[in-house]
Amino acid sequence: MNTTDPFKDHKTKHLFLLIGENPLPNYVSTMKLLDRGGTAYLVYTNQTNSQKGILTKALKDKGFKVKLVPLEDNKSNAYKIYEIVLKCAEKITSDERIGLHYTGGTNTMAVHVYRAISELQPKRSNTVYSYLDARTLEIFIDTSQPEPFHRGVELEVSLKDLFNLHKYEFKFTPLSQPILPDAAAEFARLYQDEEIAKTWRTWSNTHRNNNYGELKKAKYSETGEYKPEEELSNLSLNLSSIHPEIIKVLRNYLDASQEQLSLKVTKNKGFTSCQQVCEWLEGIWLEHYVLTQIQAIPEDDNFKNLKIGESQMTFIMKKSQTYEGGVFEFDVAFMRNYQLFAISCTTSKDPKECKLKLFEAYIRAKQLGGDEARVALVCCCDNDPRKPQPIERYLKSQLEGAVANPKNVVFVRKDLPDLKRKIATWVRNNKGES
Repeated sequence: MNTTDPFKDHKTKHLFLLIGENPLPNYVSTMKLLDRGGTAYLVYTNQTNSQKGILTKALKDKGFKVKLVPLEDNKSNAYKIYEIVLKCAEKITSDERIGLHYTGGTNTMAVHVYRAISELQPKRSNTVYSYLDARTLEIFIDTSQPEPFHRGVELEVSLKDLFNLHKYEFKFTPLSQPILPDAAAEFARLYQDEEIAKTWRTWSNTHRNNNYGELKKAKYSETGEYKPEEELSNLSLNLSSIHPEIIKVLRNYLDASQEQLSLKVTKNKGFTSCQQVCEWLEGIWLEHYVLTQIQAIPEDDNFKNLKIGESQMTFIMKKSQTYEGGVFEFDVAFMRNYQLFAISCTTSKDPKECKLKLFEAYIRAKQLGGDEARVALVCCCDNDPRKPQPIERYLKSQLEGAVANPKNVVFVRKDLPDLKRKIATWVRNNKGES
């Protein structure tokens, strides 16, 4: 067996793909199972016309040829599916190997495309049938043996490529490096003390305290939007109501004085604008802390085998060339091969607000990363001894019912000091099963 490329003996010159709602599985499988310069046949319906277009561009950009096999409205018409695909496959010379990857599409499409391809079997005995398993992150190859051939997929997919597969583009470039990570780590430490955290939440005008707090000076009271940069650069914030321990952090890392924090001065600590300073103070520091913990995982000898790839934060995206779907945001995300790990962050301790953040992240991650995607919430909730179950288990149960499922996790305030290890353990539990 080839140890460099486990799929070398299963590559084909022609690969039929059943197009479903998520282009990612077909993109991954084509990269692994189609010979360089080979032809991908996209079997699609009117309902998956958009996905067909996106996948066509992505595969052509990688040097593959593409032929379209339109089923029109016949996604459940067995006769039409069989006839259209058979007519297309018969044109391929018998000395060229054919593959069928049936992860996408409808069940009816899978059955009758399989039937059409297998109709050619007497003339070609080396057809390759394959499937990408979202649970194990492996490609399965049908064989004549009781146990199918299956191997894990190693394919680096960038966050940008993943979003492009869904016709999303970055409205602003995501951050790849955290700002003031040491200060964010100090905030995570101090947030273990609720009395300290409470003084900061009140001062920073976060969550339900929208009409209070010193940071309200940075926003218009009518709209809640930040004031222009010119006004913000002249703004200094009073620190008198903050706990002394937090003031110490602000002095050490953000160049504040004992009584005041100048946005213009703090901007020089690595921020691109005074508004970004305000956002950091308002709670985005937690996202910077989370990104720092993720990026420290590959440097830890205990977790090097996890092979965590690209990681970024503050994703603001929109549908390219259209208003369809509007704009949406992601807090922190990273890739492991082609698998998306999305993390929603909030400094709130309100379970209702945390639940909403978890739901939003879950929906978006599944939309982008398919069944392989994994979701986490990092929040500042505490366990309530009056409740029958821990808050993290409650939030997970609200999302999916099965609280023991390792796909999605909730990290609460007590987890913040040990977040690197906890995220790494989450990834390790979701590596797939060999």
